[in-house]
Amino acid sequence: MNTLYKSLTFYCVSVILFSCGNQNTEMESTPNEEIGHSDIVLSQAQYENAHMELAPLSEHDFSDLVLANGLIDIPPEGRFEVSAYFGGKIIQFDLLKGQKVVKGQTLFVLENPTFVQMQEDYLDAKSQLDFLTSDLERQKLLSDENITSQKSFTKSESEYNSTLAKAESLRKKLEMLDIPIKNLTPSKITSKVTIKAPISGFIESIKVNQGTFLDPTDIALTIMSTAHMHIELNIFEQNASSLKKGQSVTFYLPDNPTQKFEAEIFLLAPSINENRVLNVHAHLKDEKNALNLVPGMYVEAQIEIQKTRQAALPTAALINSHEHNYVLSLAKKEGDMYYFEKKEVTISNQDDEMAAIVFETAPKEGTLFLTKGGFQLIK
Repeated sequence: MNTLYKSLTFYCVSVILFSCGNQNTEMESTPNEEIGHSDIVLSQAQYENAHMELAPLSEHDFSDLVLANGLIDIPPEGRFEVSAYFGGKIIQFDLLKGQKVVKGQTLFVLENPTFVQMQEDYLDAKSQLDFLTSDLERQKLLSDENITSQKSFTKSESEYNSTLAKAESLRKKLEMLDIPIKNLTPSKITSKVTIKAPISGFIESIKVNQGTFLDPTDIALTIMSTAHMHIELNIFEQNASSLKKGQSVTFYLPDNPTQKFEAEIFLLAPSINENRVLNVHAHLKDEKNALNLVPGMYVEAQIEIQKTRQAALPTAALINSHEHNYVLSLAKKEGDMYYFEKKEVTISNQDDEMAAIVFETAPKEGTLFLTKGGFQLIK
């Protein structure tokens, strides 16, 4: 009986010692366990395999931002409604909505007998004017020599001025119709005029087609230029006092927040509107970016009102665990072993790349922190 008891006792002790020996071996081969709830130990191989990096605190500029939303818009001169001064029947029209046009390009052709009459009247007035010019010079000469009466000279002068006014009026009308008058002759009279694009842009809307009789009050089409697009932002009144001309604006489309555009405040509305918001007009810093934008698009924006310089680490250095934020500082390096201390921190500011860090106890100058690969070390 004693022999059996001793054998069992020896077996149990052996199992316990073997188990303890296995635990010690596991700790040495897995040195990334937490030690004392604050220290983490890593080997050189673990450090390199996880592509870890170390860096000290650095000074970084953080911007205080005002959030806003708004729309892509164009200035009033960027939209032109095309009509005809004297109307006519559209005999040539081949434009499509959305089509690009350049300034001076023919949009459509009008035909109207009135155009013929205007050219005829102009040539007639110009011919009379040539005769009346000669007659006025002759009457002035006779009047100066007292050969004819002042009354005859005055009558000749009146007829000349009346015909001159008529000729100039017709000339202006023909110029408005873009009918060349410099070499206008009876053989070059035309019943057709071309309506040309007043600006470069895109056809936004079309309200006529070929065969339509266009009255002078009718709008044939609208051209929209995207050359000087801007953004119109709405700012809540509590943030209005923080804004001023020249502040930087970063904006993006809600469905693509990673593609950001830069703008600058150009104009602030003089008052808060009925919706208790301030309208802000901002210009794009690089108008080449307008190629990716369309008027009417909804945008979200951040307005930079001031910058503050703070001690910071890359956002990748932050480790969130149980609703607390931590960083790992390098306590020491001995041989191939790295010893880290877990420090709880507060984030006072943050942007896409960096986070401003506040410690309970300020670290020593030059302290290195794990800035990459530490997220799996704290649970």
